Amino acid sequence: MLKTTIKPLVLTIAAVAFLAGCGDKEEKKSPSQVLAKVNKAEITVHQLNALLGQVQSATPAIKQQMLDQLVDQELLVQKATELKLDREPSVLQSIEAAKRQILAQAAAERVLGKPEELKPADIERFYNDNPALFAERKNYDFAVFSLEKKSYDDALIKQLDKAASAQQVKMILNTAEIKFDENEVKRTAEQLPLSLLPKFAAMKVGDIITMPEADKVVLLLLKESVSVPVAKENASPLIQRYLQNDKVQTDAKAKIKALRDAAKIEYTQKFAESKPASAASNVAADDGIKAGLKGLK
Repeated sequence: MLKTTIKPLVLTIAAVAFLAGCGDKEEKKSPSQVLAKVNKAEITVHQLNALLGQVQSATPAIKQQMLDQLVDQELLVQKATELKLDREPSVLQSIEAAKRQILAQAAAERVLGKPEELKPADIERFYNDNPALFAERKNYDFAVFSLEKKSYDDALIKQLDKAASAQQVKMILNTAEIKFDENEVKRTAEQLPLSLLPKFAAMKVGDIITMPEADKVVLLLLKESVSVPVAKENASPLIQRYLQNDKVQTDAKAKIKALRDAAKIEYTQKFAESKPASAASNVAADDGIKAGLKGLK
């Protein structure tokens, strides 16, 4: 059942009203286009269709709910105008920000277009290149230890190399009087960083992988792993979605770079030096595949 959601922020409503009113206010609408009148304002079929574009199947009841939502929105817009909220600096800034966001999004969609259909060979190549994610996929059970980065020195590393269980790691840390937090987590292959997945897949019970986390070092000790492979036919739709999203992001970066190169940009103030793609960028890319392949079971 569709729930009618009225956005409580007048700023958002004012922005919508401003953008919708960019056309000719004197343009006359045919009676067949007008679905409702709210005082002197008219709500048209075009406004309703814009909302219905977000709904897969619109029953008469859903259409009426949408129309009621537009009526309520118009009432709030009129109230905002009556209170002269559309003249307040903060509201004007929000309207301008909304306008810029909408225009930027429209330009991005026009420049990038729709992602092209992938070839079966592309999907098969990705499947074969990532066995730890598909054919040799596993579920992992880790014991997790978090400690201060300054405590993770060469002497501790040598001792941890001899550990083969969570109990032994705890004993080593306690003996060295190192404070730590302990936890247990279960992760599927797609919930782990893609760039590190081959290392996780090669782990044996008792092996430890370390990962930096701000001023901490996290030790992941493998307690157990269970094989849960995914067949190619089940993975194909998910791979296609991920690869298309990845291509869109890659194209977007390239075209934004071209726009930057063609423009004259001068910073009058910079807060930090811009950095090229780094480990953080790789983590973001890994997050992308976690989202793209979240349908794996």
